[in-house]
Amino acid sequence: MKLETTRFGSLDIDEQGIVTFTGPIIGFQEYRRFVVLPGPEGSDLQWLQSTDSGDLAFIIMDPRTVVPDYAIKLGPHELAELAVDSVGKLEVYSLVVVPKDPTQVRTNLKAPVLINPVQRLGKQTILENSSYPVQFLLAQSQQGGQQSQEEEADARSNA
Repeated sequence: MKLETTRFGSLDIDEQGIVTFTGPIIGFQEYRRFVVLPGPEGSDLQWLQSTDSGDLAFIIMDPRTVVPDYAIKLGPHELAELAVDSVGKLEVYSLVVVPKDPTQVRTNLKAPVLINPVQRLGKQTILENSSYPVQFLLAQSQQGGQQSQEEEADARSNA
């Protein structure tokens, strides 16, 4: 299938690779079919490109790249909706927002995008009983790691 996009030009999409969303991405109710495309080489980012509109694409990432112990719990209804019996069978992504100020690049850990790669089903869910933030600043994540290393070096030099 040919797909004309504003970001990637004309793409040949394998229809077998299209993910049908059982529930919409928040704020984009009319778009239900997407493909996952690779992001920039050497990055952990990917694209979730709508096949219903060539103008609509989201940047996504595996949230475990910034929160290694990121984990979600789903009820039986959501697992059934995605045709799986455990969260481990799903690909888990978070949406990334990239404003002009690079220090404000953030990801939404509270509302992950879930994809069953076998059945090609997806949805965005809201983690109701979770302390994960809606806006997790990636710059803070990187700074936090650097500060810990610097503090650790200071602690060693003062010992």
